[in-house]
Amino acid sequence: MQTESGFIRKLYGDYRLIALLPAIAVIIDYALTFYLAGDASMITIWEASPFVRFAIINNLMIAYLIAIVLFYYGASFGVLKILSGSDYYKFGSLLIITISITHVIGGMSWYFRNALYSNGVFIVSLLSIVIAFVVFGFSLIHEHTAA
Repeated sequence: MQTESGFIRKLYGDYRLIALLPAIAVIIDYALTFYLAGDASMITIWEASPFVRFAIINNLMIAYLIAIVLFYYGASFGVLKILSGSDYYKFGSLLIITISITHVIGGMSWYFRNALYSNGVFIVSLLSIVIAFVVFGFSLIHEHTAA
């Protein structure tokens, strides 16, 4: 139990490691999507992301995957580096973890192919947006009271 707690503390304290989570999650998402969808025609019809559909139709999926992995890591790294040591770091970490979970469960939706499950994925996506707005509101209130 102690080593598990120490590992989580080390993970939480190193923004470089947390920034890897969405990059890994998007790889898992698209690996599950391609494995479970059966063929590219299913993805072009049912995939929620217009970017993925465009990439598949134009045979750009590998370039798109590399670009999105680099973007997720770079954006996560940059944001967490800026927030490191501040009160907002925990919110940034929570947001990045939520986005990562959304990608993984989104890829699993190809296994379940169920409207209720897909709605659950959508709700978790909305949770990410709510977290972002709450943090923005919190920062406005915090900055206003500090002034």
